[in-house]
Amino acid sequence: MVDPDSVFAYVNGIMRLEPRQLFDNAVNAVKIKNFTGHPALARRTRRTFASGLGLLLLAAIFAAGCSSLDKPASASFAAVTINRTYTTEQIQQAAVKVFQQNGYQNVPRPDEPLVFEREATRGEQISYAGFVGAHNDEKVVIQVRLKVEVKDVYTYWLGCRAYAVTSPDQPIFSKTTAMFNVQSGPYQELLDKVKRSLQQPAATP
Repeated sequence: MVDPDSVFAYVNGIMRLEPRQLFDNAVNAVKIKNFTGHPALARRTRRTFASGLGLLLLAAIFAAGCSSLDKPASASFAAVTINRTYTTEQIQQAAVKVFQQNGYQNVPRPDEPLVFEREATRGEQISYAGFVGAHNDEKVVIQVRLKVEVKDVYTYWLGCRAYAVTSPDQPIFSKTTAMFNVQSGPYQELLDKVKRSLQQPAATP
């Protein structure tokens, strides 16, 4: 099944990779439209540009679906592969250390030992609680859930998903909003740090 968040992120990535080409095509179409003596050519150019953009988006959606088939759901937002020479306990310990060093608290659950939370920034509070909620100091926490899963006989997936939780202390009014894949950058960096910390040689006494 294609993950909608992955499709959204992939299409946005494609659009960022080729902005100049798309811009040039659009400008050329506008220029041709302004040539009053070539209305048919202008129409053909606009149709070609529109159809080309449509094909680009379809290709991006198809590629995103194919690329996500080999990943577990927990790794579709941000993920790293880790050699299975490390134990899951070592990975968990490294994750706790890295996230705590970056302002998160480990708030494990019975079935999820790698859950981390931090207080939202002012901008995040406004984004998820709104201006009124932020003005009333409505609490918002950023929650990251990590999971270690087997990829193959040689490697693990260490993946995560991030959420904004408003009013976490009021179960009736609490709301959890999953972040889009385009917001995964900071969390991917944290997972990269976890991987690097495992690969660092142990300090000699």
